[in-house]
Amino acid sequence: MDGRSPQPLWSLVPAAGRARYLRRAATAILDELDPLADAMADAVGLPRTEGVLAELLPSVGGLHDLADDGPKALRDRRLGRIAPLRAGRRSILQSAPLGVVGVRGGRASPWAEPVLETGAALLAGNAVVLATPLKARIRAAFERGGVPPELIALAEPAEDLSALADRIVDTRPPETKGTMVVLDGAPLDRTVTGALWAAFAGGGRHRAAVGRLVAVPSVVEPLLEALVAGAERLHPGDPRRADTEIGPLRSPETRERVEELVAEAVEAGAVLLCGGPLELPDVAGAFYAPTVLRGVGPGARILSEPVPGPVLAVVEVASAGEAIALAKRSPAVSVWAGDRARGERVARELEAEVAWVNEHGHSIPDAAVRLAGHVDSRRIASQPTRLHSARWLPYDPQLVRAATTSARLMYGRENERLGVLRTGAVPLARTAARLAREALGR
Repeated sequence: MDGRSPQPLWSLVPAAGRARYLRRAATAILDELDPLADAMADAVGLPRTEGVLAELLPSVGGLHDLADDGPKALRDRRLGRIAPLRAGRRSILQSAPLGVVGVRGGRASPWAEPVLETGAALLAGNAVVLATPLKARIRAAFERGGVPPELIALAEPAEDLSALADRIVDTRPPETKGTMVVLDGAPLDRTVTGALWAAFAGGGRHRAAVGRLVAVPSVVEPLLEALVAGAERLHPGDPRRADTEIGPLRSPETRERVEELVAEAVEAGAVLLCGGPLELPDVAGAFYAPTVLRGVGPGARILSEPVPGPVLAVVEVASAGEAIALAKRSPAVSVWAGDRARGERVARELEAEVAWVNEHGHSIPDAAVRLAGHVDSRRIASQPTRLHSARWLPYDPQLVRAATTSARLMYGRENERLGVLRTGAVPLARTAARLAREALGR
């Protein structure tokens, strides 16, 4: 099943009508919070409290945002300004459904991103092919909201979707982790709290995860002390327990990969301040305690290769300029500074897709931004059948003169407009009157 057969009928439902199904799906998710949190813990090792706060509840709010703002974003839009002698003509931008959208997901953000992309695709009038770890649960939530199950087909996560979908949306995080830049005067408590979440939540695998923290000399010592203390307080354990903050890694092989990169950095001169492989009695899974490294060299592989675990490499730099150079073009970056305006100036220099100042987190795009990936923008231009065009054969000399006069009056030099009006007012008035009679059918 590829979901194509019912899609044309679904696209005929008004966007406001399709939005109601998203609201019902959000209610269905709220009704199943506990079972869904347990399902994420079992499927991807995500601690259930984190699953509720970072995945399930954002998906509920995001579906309502799409339902509230999406229909307006999908409306036909008038384009451009109509010239005086072209009255009656119009140009429209239409947001047309693509047909079938493939949504691919992974263990990072296993629920919120796939759900919101599926919701956006359905709201835009598409069918969906889901290839995510929790695909059956996601389809069931939309089905409980009233969406016909035939609109959402399921595929294996590794399956090639190109033959099944007209466009593929990949919700998996970028391979390269993001960066935190900590400058003079940064609020210590808030910076540490942000760093602990950014580096260690979801085992360091979420979409806004950071792998390195770049700090100037004035903040390094107190920052490291607080980071280590905070990391050691985090509680690894059974992801089904409400008090667990760090779940297991994907596999023993994943843990071996993390150990290899950390060991290589230490051999090159880095200092391991806390963390490392961890065995928990009576708890299955490959665990790795939150790790903080200091003195990581700029050429270390741990800075350039994705680390599939909760590891934060602290890089000390001599100046803000050096920090900017190291953090530039990171996929996600945050700037922490005592002066907010300065932080915003630095953020603009980093050329990142997403940049935060004195905060760090995955920002959910508004409805128009998310929907843009699920529609095909098409332009439609029309005019009344009675109107003539100066650009068509045979050319109408009077219409050409009137159009030229109109352009000079509107866009020409101000000091020439009086002369243009003296010489062109009569043909302009005659042409305008003629076009008005044509438009009125007289």
